Order: sequence, then structure tokens, then C-alpha cells
Amino acid sequence: MPTLQELNNKVTELQTALDDEQVQIADAIAALQQTVTDLQALVAAGGTEAERQAILDKLNATIADLQATIP
Repeated sequence: MPTLQELNNKVTELQTALDDEQVQIADAIAALQQTVTDLQALVAAGGTEAERQAILDKLNATIADLQATIP
């Protein structure tokens, strides 16, 4: 049976892992927010065909990444 110190250490490890995951999630959300901001700016400015294609390519890469992450 584990000691209280061992259990405490495991809980601390769990919290550290959770904190690390939360940072990664926050970074992903920030990247998605930047994509939305980019899209809004292009729509507002009209954008060129090449600019719209670049955004579409970026969006498709993000979608592919998401699909690879979530089975």
C-alpha cells in the first residue's frame, strides 16, 4: 500500500501534467483566435485571391491537424 507521501507525490505529478496540458490548450486556442482574426481582417478588406487562398490553406491545415488530434 502506498504511503501518504507517495500519494501526495502522485497528486502533485497529476497537477503538473494537468497544468502542462492547460498551457497547450491555451496556446491552441490562441492560434485559433488568431486565425479568426486573420479571416475577419481579410473579409473586411476584401483581400486578393492569393490572400484568400492562403487563409483557406491555413484553415485546411488546422482542420487536418484537429482531425488527427481527435480520433
